[in-house]
Amino acid sequence: MSLVYLAGPIANCTVEGATDWRTLATSDLFHNYGIDTRDPMRAKAEGFRKYGKIGSNFNEYSKEGTFFTSKAIMTRDFNDVKQADALLVNLLGVKIPSLGTVMELAWAFALQKPCVVCIEESGNPHDNHPMIHEAMGFRVTTLEEGIHSVAVILGGA
Repeated sequence: MSLVYLAGPIANCTVEGATDWRTLATSDLFHNYGIDTRDPMRAKAEGFRKYGKIGSNFNEYSKEGTFFTSKAIMTRDFNDVKQADALLVNLLGVKIPSLGTVMELAWAFALQKPCVVCIEESGNPHDNHPMIHEAMGFRVTTLEEGIHSVAVILGGA
């Protein structure tokens, strides 16, 4: 079974903002294309709920458990990207750069993993840096198009 890593902002999002699109993508990819996903929010959503908005300083919530420490976040997410066959990256509506997502794009580029990036045609803060721009192997403007594109790339559609 093919595996897709779901990259996108977590810091500065609500729990719903970080999870709703991932839940939709997971369901669509599995039920319509037989593709499994890895979600960086797994085992963390409930721990974040008490904070309302997820902060950009990991020290604020690092005492929530093993998967909230900087070492665990870095280790698990890098391992997930290594295991993935492709990345689905959702940058739609982002107002400030997502540093973790940028790292995941860089890892994927170095590991030669195809990335489908959902991003506006213009105005997104990730769009003006040449290296980030070049790491976007496939660029689409909707999540639905991104999901379908990942399925095509992995042979499920």
